[in-house]
Amino acid sequence: MYACRLFALFFSLSLFGCDKQPNASPSPVQVTVQKPERRTVDVERDFIGEIAAVEEAEIRSKVNGRVISVEFQEGSTVTQGQPLFRIDSDSLLAALNEANATVTTAEANLTKILADEKRYTILVEKGTISRQSYEEVINKVAQAKAALDTAKAQQGQAQVMMQESAILSPYNGRIGRAQVKIGELVSANQTLMATVSTTESVRVDFALSERDYLELVRPRLESDQPRPVAAVKLLLTDGSLYPETGLITFADRTISSDTGTFAVAATFPNPYEVLRPGMFGRIRVVVAQLDNALFLPARAIQEVLDRNFVSVVDSTGKVARKEVKLGPQSKGFVQVISGLEDNEQVIIEGHHKARPGAQVNAVSIDTATASESPAAPTEG
Repeated sequence: MYACRLFALFFSLSLFGCDKQPNASPSPVQVTVQKPERRTVDVERDFIGEIAAVEEAEIRSKVNGRVISVEFQEGSTVTQGQPLFRIDSDSLLAALNEANATVTTAEANLTKILADEKRYTILVEKGTISRQSYEEVINKVAQAKAALDTAKAQQGQAQVMMQESAILSPYNGRIGRAQVKIGELVSANQTLMATVSTTESVRVDFALSERDYLELVRPRLESDQPRPVAAVKLLLTDGSLYPETGLITFADRTISSDTGTFAVAATFPNPYEVLRPGMFGRIRVVVAQLDNALFLPARAIQEVLDRNFVSVVDSTGKVARKEVKLGPQSKGFVQVISGLEDNEQVIIEGHHKARPGAQVNAVSIDTATASESPAAPTEG
């Protein structure tokens, strides 16, 4: 009986062992691959810039006095020659009247002296008067003429000062806040009254390091042809691209010894006054052009200890890792200078799952994109 039980146990274990299946080998992971592309691209660099008015004037009075009127609306547009302020002109008018009277007196005195000169000329020819008396009259004529010239100069200055009591806008533009009020005393050439700036275009000031500067001028050194004026773009602080193209219109004569930078300015049209002085943005400059260069999506690059690698898949589906030397980036793509051939299949997505030597299922990025179906909308 005991032997029969052992036989039954052995038989059941044998059956259980026959039902057990061997371990199946894991299926290869799927990765997305793409061949490098040959492109001709512009290499761009961004530099922080500050927006300023092309022309800006601080309005100050040329005469002393009290403000009797403010003739503009703060923050409004003004035209060249438009009155902005008026200064009390009573004292200026008195000075002008005095200068006019001085001119009248000097003219009358000169007329009298000229008549004496004419009469003395006749008398000296007849010998009635001495030569010395005649020369004294000639000297009086010269003094009278000089006095008249001085009086006229003072009259002209008084007229100018009278005109300066009306302070005018120096050009078309936009004016800020009035810094003085009616009744306030202003000092000539000292008191700031307002600021006016032009609006049709703006200047964006930025700085280049010495290395950046050399990068920009290198094409000129390598070519006998003069480089045209560089067109630049402007990115606003919200990341949007300003629709107007600018031109570099200023480059300093020297590199600053204090900052080690090179001052540059670009001018942009500002037809809708979107750009205001004091704003910041990024100037985007084309620093080089790469012809027929090899490019990969930047996400294909794996950086390990300051070295750059890509994973490639051979014809048998096996993964290999290659070290590459990279150039500049452009719009999400990076130039591969060396380490990669044109016809190699580079893993773009999934390289973190594919170790060197592993077997993978490589799918072209075009095939993968075509096979994707749109996601169903999510209900709120």
